[in-house]
Amino acid sequence: MKKETRLPRNSRKLQHQQLGLHAGSRIPVVVLLCNGTRLQGVVLALDDYLLLLGKDMQDTRPVVVYKHAIAMITQASDGGEALPAPETDTTSPDFVPIYMPRKRRRR
Repeated sequence: MKKETRLPRNSRKLQHQQLGLHAGSRIPVVVLLCNGTRLQGVVLALDDYLLLLGKDMQDTRPVVVYKHAIAMITQASDGGEALPAPETDTTSPDFVPIYMPRKRRRR
């Protein structure tokens, strides 16, 4: 059986870069969730699926937010300096053929 190869999604890579900038800069952010909830805080840590959001760097009880529940993330104050834009690859990915199993022939 032929193994299907998948390219990493660019949107996930871009999201991870942007959240990494927020986590590294320690600038307060506003997180809007899909259900309309608004959370404010500092991005303490992140992984592939979760975001750890605290009120400050020494918060003993941070909030865990699933990334798929996030609708938008913005900076909390407009007066601060803006974050640099994440670097994106300008090259297009190589063509990867999609694996489609052959239909069984009827005899």
